[in-house]
Amino acid sequence: MADPESDCESVMTDPDSDEYDSEVELEIATSYVQLCIEYVQKYYMKRPMCTSILSGRSYVIEVLEGNPQVCYDIFRMDKTIFRHLCNELKRLHLLEEDTGIVSVEESVGTVLFIVGHNADYRLTANRFQHSLETIQRRFRRALRAIHMLGCLIIRPDADAAELPHLLRGNEKYYPWFEKCVGAIDGTHISASAPSGRTTAFRDRRSDITQNVMCACNFDMRFTYVHSGWEGSANDSRVMQDALGHAEYEFPWPPRGSYYLVDSGYAIGSAFLPPHKSARYHVQEFRGVNRQPTTPQELFNYRHSSLRMVIERCFGVLKARFPILNEMHSFSISRQRLLVTACCALHNFIRMYNRADEMFHVWEGSFVPNSDANPVGAARVGSGGTEEAFNARAQRAMSEYRDEITAAMWADYIGNRA
Repeated sequence: MADPESDCESVMTDPDSDEYDSEVELEIATSYVQLCIEYVQKYYMKRPMCTSILSGRSYVIEVLEGNPQVCYDIFRMDKTIFRHLCNELKRLHLLEEDTGIVSVEESVGTVLFIVGHNADYRLTANRFQHSLETIQRRFRRALRAIHMLGCLIIRPDADAAELPHLLRGNEKYYPWFEKCVGAIDGTHISASAPSGRTTAFRDRRSDITQNVMCACNFDMRFTYVHSGWEGSANDSRVMQDALGHAEYEFPWPPRGSYYLVDSGYAIGSAFLPPHKSARYHVQEFRGVNRQPTTPQELFNYRHSSLRMVIERCFGVLKARFPILNEMHSFSISRQRLLVTACCALHNFIRMYNRADEMFHVWEGSFVPNSDANPVGAARVGSGGTEEAFNARAQRAMSEYRDEITAAMWADYIGNRA
């Protein structure tokens, strides 16, 4: 005899039953109605995004007319430098304003807000009270304008043939490096790698970066920037690319002058690295009984101490613009523009505000005041990769380094006697 309870249970759980069908239909209908409500609220009952009383233009004016430290904290430069930067972009016709929409000051402020605080587009749009499309468009235009300004001010000075006057009074460097015009080194900048190329962009620490080669003078200003190489590329390979293509306009120094480079670069007619197989970095000579004990160590110590000017440049650059430490998902071409633009802003601040607090923190006591023309000069000198690194050029520079090392050691021992 069949169990009535079993029959009842089978009817209730049977997916073919009318009751089950009604529940499913109700669920589907409820979900559909909910989707319709959400769609109507999103596309037909929109709420304005830009509701702040303080517009972007008013915000920039408030910052520029307010406490000077607030302007420095937000735009990473003093208000006078901010205004001068905007005026220069206008004067050179590098950036025009959208009449009645976005001023040049707003556009520049947008770039500085993004690179100075690593802010994304949405946060920036909310702060400046513009649509995402407007913010992205003005950011791209202002970034290109600052990059073009960099093409004018990231270059050597006309009098870059010899060691600056202030360093000539320091017996630690003069006359040993009297023909030195600056230093070259590479630095790893955070990158956003394209899909499928992340391995190439991973550096030795497994971070995704781009390897950027820069040259600087002893005034802590960049004189050359070559960006865009994957983080896995070594410094020597990046230099070969920069020197091997005329369109990159590497600033060769006058004949007889040279850049200081580290041991990762080859010796050449215009490039003076330290002695290998000897202590080099300054920190290795700190402490009791850690003074140089050989001519090569003495040369390396002074070479490293002088070359550290470019490390200080990198320190100021990355401290001022945090986006270089955590890049957004920009295209590779825009990431290259960002690096150049940040270096251009670095130079502009250094040229017109020597009292800038970040430079004051990072610069060493030996960094000179420069009397050079602040707008830069034409690229000087001549050279070529084959001529600079052929056997004859390398032998001549090696002999020159040995002569300096011997003379420096003799003077060092004589002063200790």
